[in-house]
Amino acid sequence: MNASTITQHAVTAAKVFRHPPIVRTPGDVVLTEILREIMVPAEHLDEAKRRRRIVCQLAMRHTAARGYWFSGSLAHRTENSPLGDADCGVMVDRRSAEFRAYGPDAGPDGRGPEQAIKSFAGFIEPLLAAAGYPDAAIDLSGNRAIKVEFNSPVDLDELGIVDPFVDLILGLERRDGPGVWIPNRKARSWDPSHPERHTTLMTEGKPAFVAHRAHTIRLEKRAVKRDGLQIGTPVVFSWNLSALALGHVIERQPIATAVADAFTTAGASIARKLTEDPAGVAGPIQLPDGVTRTDAADRLGEMGVMVRQAAHAGSIMEARRLLTPLFGVEIDDIRARERNAVRREPLNAALRRGDQAAVTAALGAGATLKPTRSDGDR
Repeated sequence: MNASTITQHAVTAAKVFRHPPIVRTPGDVVLTEILREIMVPAEHLDEAKRRRRIVCQLAMRHTAARGYWFSGSLAHRTENSPLGDADCGVMVDRRSAEFRAYGPDAGPDGRGPEQAIKSFAGFIEPLLAAAGYPDAAIDLSGNRAIKVEFNSPVDLDELGIVDPFVDLILGLERRDGPGVWIPNRKARSWDPSHPERHTTLMTEGKPAFVAHRAHTIRLEKRAVKRDGLQIGTPVVFSWNLSALALGHVIERQPIATAVADAFTTAGASIARKLTEDPAGVAGPIQLPDGVTRTDAADRLGEMGVMVRQAAHAGSIMEARRLLTPLFGVEIDDIRARERNAVRREPLNAALRRGDQAAVTAALGAGATLKPTRSDGDR
C-alpha cells in the first residue's frame, strides 16, 4: 500500500471524525473503517441526549433531588452503534425525611434500596406523559437503574427508526466519603461509586488525545462483544476496558498499534490482579460470572496478537483477513457496501452493457474511446 492511498483514506476519515485516528498502515486503515462502521450517527446521539436531559429535569422536580450527573458510554464518548440507552443519575438529599433512613451510613437500621427506587419511580412516571410521552413506561426489572422506556419511535430518515431509553440511577450522598451510594437490589444493599468522577476522568484532557483513547476503547469494546457472542460471555465488562485505558493509553499512536497495545497491557494487568476503581471509591472491577483472571488475561492477550499482526499487514485485504475473527460482522458489512457501490457506478454498468455512449457520458462529454476490434474497426 503506497503513501498516497493511506493519505486518501486519512482524508476520508477526517470528513467523519473531529479528531481522526492516526493512519500509517493498512491495519490502521481497516480499523478506521470499522470505527466509522460502529459510529453512532449524530442524529441518534442527539435524540438519546435529549431524552436523558428530559429525565434528569423531571427527576430534579422531586423535593429531595439536589443534583444530577451523566454517566456511562454516552457521557464517556465511548458509545458504539446500535445505541440503546443513555445513563444518568440523580443525587438525593439525605436530609429529606423520605430518604434519611436509607443507606449503609443511616445507622444500624439503614434500609435497602427497594422502596427508595419504587418511590422515586412512582414520582417520575406520571410526569413523562406531561412531558410529551404518553406511552412512556417505567421498568424496574434491573439491578440498579430505573429504566425509562419512552415507547416513542423517531424516524431519522436514512438512519431508520430509533427509540432510545434512559437508565436513571438513584444516588445517596455518602456522609463519610466522596461519591454516592448506588442501589444493589440483588444484595438488598447499596454500593459506593463515583460516576461523576468517572466521567471527568474519561473526558478531561486535550481533545485529540481524549478522542484517541475513546477510539481505542470503542474498538476494544466491539471486539470483546463480538468475541463474547461466540463463546457465550464477554471476558470483561466494558467499564473494565475503559478503566484500564485510563492508565495504559497515555499517548496518541497509529490506531492499530494503540489497540494492540491496549489489549496486551489489559491482559497483563488482569493477570496480576483485578482492576481498581479509577475513582478510588468502589472496590475492584469484577469479571463476568464464570470468567477467571487467567481466562480474561489469556483472551485479551490473544486479541492483542491478532491486532498486532494486522498492524503489520502489507495490504488492506490482508489486514481485513487478520481482523475478521474480531470484527467479522463489520468487515462483511464494509465489503457489501463496497460491492454495492461498484455495481451502482455508472461507468461499470455501462461497460457491462457494452454501451459506448453511456461510457462516454460517464467519463465526460469530451472523452473519446480508443476503438478496439470488438468495435468493428479494421
